[in-house]
Amino acid sequence: MFNKIWNQSSVSKEKPWSTEKELILYMIANSYGCRKDIHYPNILISEIYHKNALKEWKKNSKYFDTEYSMGESFRSWDYAKLDYLADHCDDEDIIRALFESGKVDAGDSYPRYFVRNVNLPDDIISKLCEEEERCSSRFNLGMMQKTEYKYITEETKAKIDATLADVIQKRRKKKEDITKKKLTAFLTTAAATKSVLTGNSIDDVVEQTITSDVDDVVLDYMNKLFDK
Repeated sequence: MFNKIWNQSSVSKEKPWSTEKELILYMIANSYGCRKDIHYPNILISEIYHKNALKEWKKNSKYFDTEYSMGESFRSWDYAKLDYLADHCDDEDIIRALFESGKVDAGDSYPRYFVRNVNLPDDIISKLCEEEERCSSRFNLGMMQKTEYKYITEETKAKIDATLADVIQKRRKKKEDITKKKLTAFLTTAAATKSVLTGNSIDDVVEQTITSDVDDVVLDYMNKLFDK
């Protein structure tokens, strides 16, 4: 499947934690997360929590369900635990540390991680909204609109609504522009064909139709019409 490089050298022998929460914060700061890149055959994986959590923490975790706290299968890896925390954690310190770490891969999850977590602080919800606006993610913004966040303000709710409406409008405008270009290409081609059928010279019609002021996109669509 892939090679694993285990490196626990970053874990202090002094173990600077006395609670499960402190260990989780340490894991967030020092774990690899997961680098998912097809150009790298080796994925760097750490197991800071799995190798250092006390048995009583794993059996009665305040932050994970049993499968994740006990580390069944891939759930022993820190990056899997980070993904879980992003969607389920209710501790503000952990949520903030995790969000700011950038170690949770947003691109491979639909909806993206964090979006479904009802415990997010209002300012993080607002930042997520801004990130999804840059990505023009109608799906994730729609999910944010439906999620019943516990700490969201009316201002942030309105921001999500306005951002989603803007993304929808921009996508609609883009679709309209593409359709207009296609229609222009079709009508231009049809008009040229009609002109030839009414007796005009083919060469003259071609020169009159394909001029320097014809949009490149229209030319592309005309070529596609001719290729069919």
